Amino acid sequence: MTTLADSFLEDLDDLEGDSDDEQVDEMAVSDDKDGDEEGGDALDDDDDEEPDLDDMLGNIHDEAGIRSVATLRTSDYFVKHMTAINAALERPPQPITGNVEEDPEYQLVVTCNELVQKIDDEMVNVHKYVVDTYSKKFPELESLVPQRLDYMQVVQTIGNEMDMTMVDLSDILPNAVVISVSMTGSTTSGQPLSESDLSQCMQGCREAVELEEDKMKSLTFVESRMNMVAPNVCALIDTIIAAQLMGLAGGLVMMSKIPSCNLQILGQQKQVLGHGFASVAAMPHTGLIYYSTAVQRAPPYLRMRALKLVAAKVALAARMDLHQKEPSDALGRKLREEVDDKIDKWQEPPKAKTKKSLPAPDNRPAKKRGGKRARKHKEKFGMTEMRKETNRRTFSNFEGEYGDDAMGLDLGMLGKGGGKLRMPQKKESKNAAKIKKRAIQMSSGATNGLSSSLVFTPVQGLELANPTANEAKVSDANKKWFSQSNGFLSAKPM
Repeated sequence: MTTLADSFLEDLDDLEGDSDDEQVDEMAVSDDKDGDEEGGDALDDDDDEEPDLDDMLGNIHDEAGIRSVATLRTSDYFVKHMTAINAALERPPQPITGNVEEDPEYQLVVTCNELVQKIDDEMVNVHKYVVDTYSKKFPELESLVPQRLDYMQVVQTIGNEMDMTMVDLSDILPNAVVISVSMTGSTTSGQPLSESDLSQCMQGCREAVELEEDKMKSLTFVESRMNMVAPNVCALIDTIIAAQLMGLAGGLVMMSKIPSCNLQILGQQKQVLGHGFASVAAMPHTGLIYYSTAVQRAPPYLRMRALKLVAAKVALAARMDLHQKEPSDALGRKLREEVDDKIDKWQEPPKAKTKKSLPAPDNRPAKKRGGKRARKHKEKFGMTEMRKETNRRTFSNFEGEYGDDAMGLDLGMLGKGGGKLRMPQKKESKNAAKIKKRAIQMSSGATNGLSSSLVFTPVQGLELANPTANEAKVSDANKKWFSQSNGFLSAKPM
């Protein structure tokens, strides 16, 4: 007996079978249609090609023009910042009192570093746009004039002129570079630009020049205010580098907390390796301080050593600026003098070793000290009588072999009579006689006539003693025990 669930499953199987048959029929019909239209569609596929992505991006780039690249000067951030800088430049600089971090001009100085970095990035983009556009007319100009601002000014001067003899570049480039540009421009393979391309190039050049003017205005403001914010740091290194250091550090307070080893590499330039997956320092262990005049005045082989010295002094100067009450650059100038003196001292050649001449001989006898100390010294190091006798020789008597006498192996006059040897003498103390005499007087067993036989005891008092009484007792005992007439006696008590 089938259930309701089994009936539902059978219905689903029937539906799946019908759908599979319909799909097979539709595929067969579509294959027939494709086979019929294959010859005609082959020609149409060859004619319809996919558009190139680079061409599409290039068309969009050309339509947008320079405004697709130069967007900084039209931003609200740039306009507000430049307005604040223009207003601050109209006011004379005022000394900062109180907390440095809360002063509005100090905050504007810190943000100026960020603005300068953005202007540099914008200049790179504008320069690339102008180079890409103007390379159609003068492709060799980029290699002849590598500086970005000079390239923009040269493009403005040349324009669409093909005859280079009609262009004067002497006020922009050196004479040698002017000759190279003129000769290369006369033989270039480029073609004149269209009106739209030339207009975009001129507009890009004007944009670059205006960006450079805004950058110089920001740097001028920083120079005028850094002497109030960090006068000692500015006196030690350049004002621009001091402002960039403070901007990268995050302010004067954070800069004063950074050790000198980290200040040394602050602002280090890095190069991208390979396909952009790694980077390496262009100059290891160097940063913004390396490009200051205090370090660059040293010869190349001493610049790393000077960099460490200047970085240590900058760390000290930043702490001085943070904690001093009134802005003064006296300590910074003193530190700069110390740095300059050390660099000059490092460059001095080593002192040659001077040969000192011996003093003139003095034939006069030296003055010798007399007295007890001098006599003691002579006795200690003087020649003994034995050595004197050994050094003496007899000329009348010949004893021994000649070889012994010639080699100094004999004893000379020692032990042959004559002369007087210095015999070691025993030194007696001055008080020895007194001590001996006192001992004799204190002895009670003395037999001389000056001694007394009286003995004083604390119990009996004064008592007379016979010194010969003990001798009689001894003689009686000897007669009793050791007499020749007595026999053997027993010591056992009866």
